[in-house]
Amino acid sequence: MRRPLAILMAAVILFSIYPAKAGEQPAPTLRALLVACDDFISQPDTAPSSYNNVIALRRALLYDTRGYSRIRVSLNEALDKDSFAQLAASAFAGAGDLDISLFYLSTHGLQSADKTDFIALMSDGEQESHLHIRDIYEGLKIIPGVKVIILDACFSGAAINKGMDIPLVRSMFTGQDFKVLTSAGAQEPSFLWTDGAGTVQGGSFFSHALTEGISAEGRYAADSNQDGLITLQELYTHQLLAYGASTPQVYPQQDDFVVFAYRTPYAVPRSRLVTRLLLESAIIREAGEPIQFSYTLNQDARLAYQLVYMDQGEWQFQNPQSIADMGRGDGIVLPGRKEISFEIAEGMQDLSGYLLLMLITVFEDRSRPLACVLTSVQTQQNDPQLRVDSAPGFTPGTGEEAAFVLRHTGAVEYTARVLNEEGKTVSYLQLNQMSRPLHLQDEGSTLFWDGKTSAGAQAPAGKYRLQATAYAGGQKYETFGDWFDLY
Repeated sequence: MRRPLAILMAAVILFSIYPAKAGEQPAPTLRALLVACDDFISQPDTAPSSYNNVIALRRALLYDTRGYSRIRVSLNEALDKDSFAQLAASAFAGAGDLDISLFYLSTHGLQSADKTDFIALMSDGEQESHLHIRDIYEGLKIIPGVKVIILDACFSGAAINKGMDIPLVRSMFTGQDFKVLTSAGAQEPSFLWTDGAGTVQGGSFFSHALTEGISAEGRYAADSNQDGLITLQELYTHQLLAYGASTPQVYPQQDDFVVFAYRTPYAVPRSRLVTRLLLESAIIREAGEPIQFSYTLNQDARLAYQLVYMDQGEWQFQNPQSIADMGRGDGIVLPGRKEISFEIAEGMQDLSGYLLLMLITVFEDRSRPLACVLTSVQTQQNDPQLRVDSAPGFTPGTGEEAAFVLRHTGAVEYTARVLNEEGKTVSYLQLNQMSRPLHLQDEGSTLFWDGKTSAGAQAPAGKYRLQATAYAGGQKYETFGDWFDLY
């Protein structure tokens, strides 16, 4: 019998409290609960992945300049509805209406039988329990203040009804009290690092990108304007760019709530091995066109570049195209800004579909991923069969978001905009955006609108519809959705 591991660790950090000036809103008190499971019965063990995710995130949160008054960590506990509620109540005890409570979960994610519900598999290695997303909601909804939820698990988008096969305008988390970021859509797996031997190492790709985005070691990559405040929208955008194996989801859309704050300018510690990865273009439009990208290498390393192809909806991690960087000639690549260009393997250039570009550091017979970004090949002139499925109406004043599924076959580049009854553009939801594989039963891309115009004002009540334009193989295609109501 395996020895159970159940650790409950609380780290309390004390900070000086300064009274707010007259007329100023008091500063919020921050608390965090980080929950992870690695030891399972019905699913493969993931140690040390979830443990490493929690440790890396905890380390990053300690540098939030607003200061966390409490960070509690739960490892390998078979939490059910009641024990989770008790844990949450203890971790967030004392929270007030102005406070922020962050909950992070890293574990195996499961789907309900109808594939509409996210279930977290909780385990101590000897017993398991199913923690339904409603159990999580019930345990957190009674906590005063804003709750920030980060779910790092397969199928986690189902928690907020995003990445679904049908467009839904609300979930149980709809409203002002919750901010939610997930590692994958409702139908998607999420992925962990493995070495060349297939052994789980390090952590999850999502967590790696997350802690890069909010840490000095990652140069606060999520802070697009480098103002020292990382908003939910900035973090979501960063996750989409830095994590390609699945599609992160967020609620609310376009939200400027500050998830992390840091001092500027900041002291730069020892940086991550690779930072500031930039693709020249994420889309290959012509056969023979190379993939071009650049990055900063911060210390000597042995590196390789990999292209992982998607076939029949599955990433072919075990059969990548690999290219070793010989660096100075002996396999050692020296620090500095690097510009790389190479072509897709012969025989694959005429295919259209999705690719993962991965940067790998190599040590003896082990490897570790440093970056994992999504690209696509769109060289074939195949009609993507565009059409739009729309929810019939929504009420943005209650936190609802207009929901759409832009159906298309294969990878496309698309623009989606909301039109009013006069045919004028109210808001762009995507502009020249590359589609992503969502594993929908009827393939497509999901989109959401918060009811605001491009200028940030609330759009008036009335009828609207979505117009979508897509390019595939250099050809243009267009479609319109049905009219829907903004109440």
